[in-house]
Amino acid sequence: MAAKESYENNEKQLWSSIKNKDIGCLYLFYGPEEYLKRNYTEQIDKALVSEEFALMNRVVLEGKITPSAIIDNCETLPLFSDRRVVIVKNSGLFKGAKKTRGKDGSTSEIGPAKRKGDELADFLSAVPTHVCLIFLETEIDKRIKYVDLVKSNGLIVEFDYKKPDELTKWVMRRIAELGYEVNPRTAAMIVEYCEVTMDDILNEIIKLCAYAGDRRRIEESDVEKVCIKSVKSRVFDLTDAIGAKQTAKALMLLSDMEVLKEPMPKVMYMISRQFRQLVQVKLMLEDGASQAQIATHLKLHPYVAGKLIKQAKSFSREKLEQAISTGLELDLAIKTGRLDNKTAVELMIIGLSA
Repeated sequence: MAAKESYENNEKQLWSSIKNKDIGCLYLFYGPEEYLKRNYTEQIDKALVSEEFALMNRVVLEGKITPSAIIDNCETLPLFSDRRVVIVKNSGLFKGAKKTRGKDGSTSEIGPAKRKGDELADFLSAVPTHVCLIFLETEIDKRIKYVDLVKSNGLIVEFDYKKPDELTKWVMRRIAELGYEVNPRTAAMIVEYCEVTMDDILNEIIKLCAYAGDRRRIEESDVEKVCIKSVKSRVFDLTDAIGAKQTAKALMLLSDMEVLKEPMPKVMYMISRQFRQLVQVKLMLEDGASQAQIATHLKLHPYVAGKLIKQAKSFSREKLEQAISTGLELDLAIKTGRLDNKTAVELMIIGLSA
């Protein structure tokens, strides 16, 4: 089976083209990390369009846009500028067609790839040099022709959530840009506390800098006081309580997450994920791996790896394997309707912390 094609590595090529002022005519940015899609789009726009003439040379189209609307806006010549930027958001043009069944039992396809015809396909094969056409999507179907056409005639970049070690370096850069200092350990702590999106992390950074004020330095105590803990961070605390056999505390932490309206299926998934990661750490420790080796292997900052190592040591290997097995059993019980999500999580906590 062929490996899935990934467009994540194309980010370096995109950055290089912007830096060298060699911006192309056709781009497709997709993935869940909205901050990066927006940031790169803004950089391209800034490089090509003067703010003085932006109203004439920048167009943003959103939603179910017809191919003719895209083509017309792209074929319009720029005014007082060499280039024009057309940004198309969430068009749905890069999603696969849905199959529908007729009364006679036959199936037919309804969707952008079928419904829109080849008008856009012809245009994507030869986008005019005076325009930069950027599509911003959350998901794409790599099998459809429009994706192949952008790949052949432009650049596709996938923007997935960044790994914790990448985010830690980014946090340090952003805090420095705001005129504050932070050490790597505290930066990693910020990442650990926050949700995975860069927008969420940036919001917490701004709050931290405002709190630090004239001190101009972000400390770990600031993070503890100011940052809102993510589900991931709360699950870490809950797992700590399980390891310490503090059943009441673990159930209280679960109750807090329910008050915050965290979906129980997500909490269940995160707990199971945490234990799977702890199994990895436990096995590596048994093989004599160092904290640095574990951090490198799991692509974590040493601070986070250190916390995982400490947590893994509070469980026996048998207990961790039991956690994985229990998680699978409870997941089956939920899917078959024998248990609701919250009861399943409570039973998991009680069983593992006993």
